[in-house]
Formats: sequence, C-alpha cells, structure tokens
Amino acid sequence: MCKQYLTDFHMHTEYSPDSDSSMLNMCNAAVKSGMIEIAITDHVEMTGFYSDGFDKAIALSFEQAGEMQKLFEGRLKIARGIELGEPLHNLEETELLLDSYEFDFVLGALHNLKNEQDFYYYDYSDVDVPEMINKYFTELLEMVEWGRFHSLAHFTYPFRYIPKNLYPADYRIWRDKIDDVLLALAEKDIALEINTSGLRKDIGKTIPDLPIVHRFRELGGERITVGSDAHTQKHVGRNIEDGLLVAKQAGFEYVTVFHKGNPEMIKII
Repeated sequence: MCKQYLTDFHMHTEYSPDSDSSMLNMCNAAVKSGMIEIAITDHVEMTGFYSDGFDKAIALSFEQAGEMQKLFEGRLKIARGIELGEPLHNLEETELLLDSYEFDFVLGALHNLKNEQDFYYYDYSDVDVPEMINKYFTELLEMVEWGRFHSLAHFTYPFRYIPKNLYPADYRIWRDKIDDVLLALAEKDIALEINTSGLRKDIGKTIPDLPIVHRFRELGGERITVGSDAHTQKHVGRNIEDGLLVAKQAGFEYVTVFHKGNPEMIKII
C-alpha cells in the first residue's frame, strides 16, 4: 500500500513576531513528523511592513529558507513562502514586495479589518459579531478578487477567537457572502487552505471546517492546501492527516503544493 504524501504548507519561525523557533528546528521537526514537503510561511503584515520590521524579517527568512533547501536536500522539500497579511491595506508596498522576491508559495491572509486590530485581541463582549463577520467576508472577497496569492489561509479565522457563548450555530446568515468568496477562489484557481490549528484549539475543527470545504468543491474549487499553522516544533505536521481526510470527505482527490509559484497536484490516498 502506498504511503500518504504529507505536506505542511503553513508554518512560522523566529522571523515571525509570534514564534521563537529556529527554522532549522522546524525543518528537523518536519522530517521527524513524516512530512515530505513543507512551506516556510513567515508573517508579513502589510500594515506594519516598515514600522514593525517585516521588510527586514522576510529578507532573512527568504535567505535562510534557501539555505534549508540545500541542507535538507533529499530528505525534505522546502518551499520558500510567506503569509501575506492584509495585502490591500498597503497595496503599493505589497505589489513591490511580490515583485522583489521569487516566492514558491504565497499564502493570503486577513487577520484584521482595515484600521482595526487583529481579531485575536477583540473584547467580544463589546462586538456585534454578525456585523463584524459581514465586514470580514466583504474584505476577504476584495482580497480574492485582487488575487496575487496561491492559497487563502484560515478562511474562518475570526471564528478561532469568538467565545463559545457568542459563536453562531451555523454559517447560514453569511451563506451568500461565503459563496461569493468561494466562487471567486474557484474562478481564479486560487487554493483554499485547510488549516488544522483549530483541532488543537477550543474551536475543535479545521479552519474552515468540512461544510465550507465541501461547498468550495460544489462551486468548482479544485485546489486545496493543508497547513498546521505551527509556531513551535511540537505543532509541525500536527493533524495534517486529519486535514487530508476533510479534503477527501469534501470530494477532493488531490492536495496542492507549489514550486516557484507553479501548482503540483498530489494524490490523496
């Protein structure tokens, strides 16, 4: 029987502000956990590109990821990537960044609404959750329509932090907005990420979960990526097989990896 081809296309190293794990340790952890391909996707939040030093950090991350490719040759395939946060909030610098580096993989992300803080920091007792999520999906659609990235990270990101007592029973009230984003992804051949971090958090499911991944397939989506969103060695590769199972249950036969921006479809066993 063939062995499952395991890929983790979302992880962070010491070049991200929320990780202190060395890239070498993250790559060693990937080998130990049975990964065949990974992508280093250190954070670049475009709202703080210069003020918060993301310009310097990504230069170092990109350079060291190239060194890791050589060091782990024959043991682990490594894509030089980026998690590109809020690209439309600083579009001129975003375009310049993407033109300046030959990233293998660009993971698009929206961690906060324009002129607002990261959803992680909200005091949700003072938030109109349905309206906040309406605005989130509206901005997400604008980002997808711009489209200079390969996969959309953690589609339901805000839900990772909404307290359970405020958590909606289902996504029904946002169905049309969700469909608009998923359809735009499918039309642009942009992948949808299945982020497995939710399986180790209170939310207890992948981000997005099976119903949304299945809906993406119904609307013509063909590409998915799977990532642990690891910030420490112990989370590298965590629940990747569970993510692949969600993809398979949703009707996907392949997981996608990227080299120099070009997609490669890997059969899910």
